[in-house]
Order: sequence, then C-alpha cells, then structure tokens
Amino acid sequence: MIDLEQEKVAGQPGIPDKAKLRGFGRLRNVYSDLRNKLWSKEHRAPVFFTISSISLSVAQLISGIIIVHFISPHDVGLWTSVCLALAYAFFLLAGVQNGLSRELPYYLGAGKDGMARRLAATTLFYTTGSCVLIMLGGVGTVAFLIRKHSDTKLTYAVVAITFLIIFKFYQNYLFITFRSKNSFMDLARVQMWQAALMIVALPLLFLGFNGLLLRFVIVGALCLYLMHRVRPIIVSPTWKTDSFLLLLKTGIPIFATDYIFNCANTLDKVALLKFGGVEQVGFYALAGSAGAAFAIIPQSIGHYVYPRMSHQYGRTNNPRVLWSLVWKTTLIVLASMIPIAVVGSLLLPFAVKILFPKYLAGIHAAQITLFSTAIYGASTGAVALLSLKAWSHLIAQQLSFAGLLAVAPFIGIRLFASPLNGVAYGMLGANLLGAILSLAITFAATRRIHNMPTDPIALESALEPGTGVDTPAIER
Repeated sequence: MIDLEQEKVAGQPGIPDKAKLRGFGRLRNVYSDLRNKLWSKEHRAPVFFTISSISLSVAQLISGIIIVHFISPHDVGLWTSVCLALAYAFFLLAGVQNGLSRELPYYLGAGKDGMARRLAATTLFYTTGSCVLIMLGGVGTVAFLIRKHSDTKLTYAVVAITFLIIFKFYQNYLFITFRSKNSFMDLARVQMWQAALMIVALPLLFLGFNGLLLRFVIVGALCLYLMHRVRPIIVSPTWKTDSFLLLLKTGIPIFATDYIFNCANTLDKVALLKFGGVEQVGFYALAGSAGAAFAIIPQSIGHYVYPRMSHQYGRTNNPRVLWSLVWKTTLIVLASMIPIAVVGSLLLPFAVKILFPKYLAGIHAAQITLFSTAIYGASTGAVALLSLKAWSHLIAQQLSFAGLLAVAPFIGIRLFASPLNGVAYGMLGANLLGAILSLAITFAATRRIHNMPTDPIALESALEPGTGVDTPAIER
C-alpha cells in the first residue's frame, strides 16, 4: 500500500510537465501564426519595406558616425551649412509634386488610371524644367565663387549640392509614383541596395572633405539610377495645362505649409550658427546625423501609410475611416522608436569617446535629439490631413508646429548655458507639443461633417487619350 501511494505521489509531477508541453505548443502555434500572418501576401510588402527602412536607417547612422570620425567639425559644419540650400531649393517645385503625391493614389483608388498617368506626365515635365534651372543656377554660383577667389572647399561643396538637389528633385518624383504593394516591394529592394552602397562608399572618406562630397554624389547618383530602373509608372514628360492647374490647386496648400515647416525645421542650425558659430554647428552634426538616421523610420512609415489613406478615401469617400490608420500608425512608430532611442542614448557616450573624441561636446545634444525624433514620429499620422484635403486643419497643424520649431531653439539658447544643449532641448519641447497638436487636429478633421468631394472629376472627360503619354501599364 505504501509503495502504491508513493508511486501515485511520485507520478503527480508528470501532470504539470504535460501542461508545460501544451503551453509551449501553444506558444509555437502563436509564433507560427504570427510569422505566417506577417509574411503573408497581404503583409509582405509593408514588412519588407519596414525592414529595408530600418536597414537604411542603420546604414545612415553608421555613415554619420564614420563621417564625424574622419572629418573635422569645421568641415562638417561647412557642409551642413551648404546643405541648407537643399531645403530652400524645393520652393522651385511650387507644390506640383505635392499635388501628385495626393492625387495619384486618389485617382488610382477611384479607378481613373488614365487621369493618374496624365498627372504623372505633367509633373515629370515640370520637374525636368526645374532640374535645368537648378543646373544653371549652380553653374552661375560656381562661376561667381571662382571669380571672387572663394574658399576651394566652398566651391566644391556648391558643385556637390547642385547635383544632389537635381537628384533629389527627380528622386522625389519617383518616390511619389511608388503607390502599389508590388511597387513598394521594388522600392524596398532599392532601399536595401542604398543601405549597402552607403556602407561600401565609406572608404572615400579617407580622401578628406573632397571624399565626403564625392561619396554623397556617387551614392546619390547610383540610388537614383536604381529607382529609375524599377519606376512603376513609365511616362514621357508631357505638358497639360488642365493637369498642371489641378496639381497646383491641390499642391500649393500642401507645399506652402510643408515648405514653411521645413524652413522652420532648419532654424535650429541657423540659431546655433548665429550664437555659437560654425564649429558649434559641426558639433551639432552629431545630433543631426543621429536624428536624420532615426527619422527614416517614421518617414518611411508615413510614405507607406499616406498613399494607403488616399486610396482608401478615394474608394470610400468617408473621412472617419482614416482615424484608425492614424492612431495605429502613432502606436507603431512610438513602439518601434522609443526602445531604440533608450538604447541609443545609453550607448552613445561610449561610442563617441572611443570613435570620435573630437565631438564629445555634442554627446548630450545627440541623446536629446534621439528622443526628440521619436516624439516627432508620433505626428506621422497627420498625413491623413493631406488625403482629406482638410486645408484649414492642415494650415493650423503645420503653422502651429512650424511656429514651435522656429521659436523653441532661441528660447532654449536663452534658458541653457550651452547653446548646443539649449537648441536640442528647445527642439525636444517643440516636437512634443507639435505631436500632441497634430493628433488633436487630425482627430478633429476625421470627425468633420461629411461632404461630397470637390475634386474636378469632370476633368477626366476633358482630357481624352492621345496626350503623348507612353502606353505601358501603370503598375509593373
């Protein structure tokens, strides 16, 4: 009897073991279901695009680290100052590309492919003309600098930024045309190649400042070529006045507010240049490199979500359906970026001390910028305002955010002993308040009274085939 009781007691621990096995089995099933769902045909494009965006972000971060290691703060500050021309040059595009970014997915969602192609052809025509003007302006500026016997580094920097602006104009047009899931797979492959090229071209930095410029130009040209090869919409540059007017009507409100926002976003460097000098701007480049690499994540998510919103709105014509995409986007961005910001801020001091001790003064500003960029990412869902053409809400969101970005760096300089840290803290506060305002305004826009669209659909009948646009299918 005793033996039987002992055997029975001894056998009892086997029951939890079976329960554990069943628990592990459930975990395996959950993991398998999650993996299959993420890599299903429906989710493959956004998952692969997110992976490629993170790879590009890491490559840009590594590149920024190596650049500040081999290039002096003064030279980095000079190049950063010249690069301000890139932001201001987009004024020449006058919102035409911004109009295409909204109208292209909208008309595709409405099933009007012919209209979408004509808008793309007109935008390409205008973009080509803008590139020619930039080239002429660059040549004139270089001739002026040579005549005045200006610093050779400044002259070479102007040559490099001229090419980069031209590349960026056409690249931005191509980026807008990637709107289907298949095209996003192609774009993800291009981004993977871009990340690889950024790393492979790093040895050019051994040539010093000239190597830095050469690297930017070569990588920019190769990436543009790769995007051009897989472009999903193949059209010839064709001028159509009606299409141009539609693009302007849609694009000018987007462009004007976005241009003001982008210009305001450069005032942190302007404030630092005024109160700290070129070298302080060079130290701030450490924060700029970390922030720019980190910002690729919300930018890439926004580039993917924005056409989905416009397509969904074109299909349903219901603004309320976009709010679920807005808050989901916000949660995804914050959940992915805040842990990276925490880890990056902890590792940054050790990395800077070992790899580029010349930039020790910029460590704290770089740490702040990581969190500032993560908080800025929370406003990504505000692209719904563009899809809705909620102009009053868009103007309120962009101008309020731009005002915060314009004022905050100067307030930070007044509040902190270090201009460098003051600017960084000012931008942190501006992004926090701006993100809160953006979400509140976007929520209000998606709850507005539902009206019939005012898009000039009648333009479709006025623009008949025979426009000179190439005939291949709109999507590969």
